[in-house]
Amino acid sequence: MTNSTINDMHDPEFRRLLAQEELILEVTETICELLENEKVSRKELAERLGKSKGFISQLLGGGRNLTLRTVADILHVLGYRVTLTPYKEKVRRQENNVIEFRTRHKIVKYPEQKWGLLKVPRADNYLNKVAIFN
Repeated sequence: MTNSTINDMHDPEFRRLLAQEELILEVTETICELLENEKVSRKELAERLGKSKGFISQLLGGGRNLTLRTVADILHVLGYRVTLTPYKEKVRRQENNVIEFRTRHKIVKYPEQKWGLLKVPRADNYLNKVAIFN
């Protein structure tokens, strides 16, 4: 960060505008993620809303004001609802110091490791030693 940026962070007006942009970015990224998950193109979303594809592109690109009504309409045609969870900034900043990775795999913290022999389906019936976790 530059000294200018650090000084700006102490300016209440700058922090207010930054909070606005962060929320807009979070909403548009969430909508784009939902479109991808649902395999819905921007053109199809525009058709469902009765709007032009250009309108949708402007909305999701930040070039047009994204109102709560428009967000609700988009979520509705995609079959979603939204829940707003406000939090105190200082608490969230502390949580942001923790890095989380999303995964579909179950993570076992302390697996018990056992070694065993498994037959590899080969013509010579070669036995291969592999790690088996319980």
